[in-house]
Amino acid sequence: MVPSFFAVHAADRVKVNIGWEYKDIEAKVELYEVKNRSRLWETKSVKLINLAPIGDKIESSVLLLEPGQSKRFVLVMRNETEKPLFFFAAPHVAHPVEHSLGFKFRCLCINHAFTIGPNETWYRIVELRLANGFVGREFSVTHSVIRIDQSRAKLFAKEPVLPDLGF
Repeated sequence: MVPSFFAVHAADRVKVNIGWEYKDIEAKVELYEVKNRSRLWETKSVKLINLAPIGDKIESSVLLLEPGQSKRFVLVMRNETEKPLFFFAAPHVAHPVEHSLGFKFRCLCINHAFTIGPNETWYRIVELRLANGFVGREFSVTHSVIRIDQSRAKLFAKEPVLPDLGF
């Protein structure tokens, strides 16, 4: 068999490790493939897992992408308690830092608090994109997920009153 000119070789891929650090929270973030055509940043807490647009689990939270490629996937957390769970994510950190140029992660660290209802599953559709000029073969992106109380969550759960004009 003659290799295709357009064949993707493993050596051309970048290994992206998605990691999580947790502060005062028992629920863990898992990565899943997107099922159906869901919109970026769709975020919900659902009673039944089959109501979420999630497909197969992404094992070891590892993505393989080529420079110039993007990958949409789903972040999932389960609240197995009888009380609502409130949390936020601190801005992500890339390691090694020299590989932080050339990737964009449209994720969950958006200065916003999230809620997972009692015995519900929370999900958010996210996307990671590598620029054509990305340099590196492997890097890690880590978020800290921090539990907060309901009163603090209320302060940061609403959309801003004024639009962000980018100034």
